[in-house]
Formats: sequence, C-alpha cells, structure tokens
Amino acid sequence: MNGNQNAEEKTGVSGKNLLLNGIVILLCVILFSQVVTFIREASGYMKAYETEEETLIQSVSIGNYERLVENVYRNEALGVPVTGDMPELYAAAYYYEAAMLYNAHKKAGNAKQAEEKYAQMQAYEGQLGDYAFVKEEIQAFLGIDPENIK
Repeated sequence: MNGNQNAEEKTGVSGKNLLLNGIVILLCVILFSQVVTFIREASGYMKAYETEEETLIQSVSIGNYERLVENVYRNEALGVPVTGDMPELYAAAYYYEAAMLYNAHKKAGNAKQAEEKYAQMQAYEGQLGDYAFVKEEIQAFLGIDPENIK
C-alpha cells in the first residue's frame, strides 16, 4: 500500500480522479452535441415556407378553403410573386373569407357589416376567372342560401 501511495504522489494523479475527469469530459461532449442539435432544430422551427401554385390549386380542388386562405396570407407576408393562376386562386381565398364573415354577420344580425362583406364578395367574384365554380361550393359549404343572399 505504501508503494501505491508513492506512485500516486510521483504522478500526481489518482485512478479515482482520472475516472471522474473522463466522466466530466464525456458529459461535456454529450452536452455540446445536444446544444448543436437544439440550435439546428430551433433555427428551422420558425422558417416560413412559400406555398406553390400547385398546392393552392389542390386546396381549391379538395375544398379546403381554410388552408387556402392561410397559404395565401403566408405568401403575401413572404412577398411571393403572384404568377400564373395565383391571382384567381387568391381571389377564391378572399371570396371565401368575405363569404364566411358575411354569413357570420348576417346570422348575428349585423346588417351593415354583412352588406360590406357582400360587396367584397361581389368584387372578388369578378376576379375568380376559371375558378368561378368555387362561388357555389363556398356558399353550399357555409350554408348560404343563394336566393336569400344580401
């Protein structure tokens, strides 16, 4: 035992300290890798991606107008250039939003606001182009009777 103590005194390092230092180094490596992974995932978390025209068309074709409105506003916020059929698709999104609000105001008895939304619906209706069929789909979806509109 005395010989063991002399060897430790000469080197200045005990086996116990060496083991603890190894554990600390291993934990530091694990912590560093976790921090790098967290930063990489956090940087991609808040990225907003533009929605392409095909996705907008798909939203219209399956009648997912809520998603269409969301994607249109995201594209506008990102400054995505409006090309191809996108102006008509945007008009469909705005028409849906105006129709939804018209319906809500009409049911709530807010005649003035309902008239304003109806005027917006008419303005967007003229911009629908090839997507004019969405007018009837949206009205049916929202339960708006075309004969009692206004």
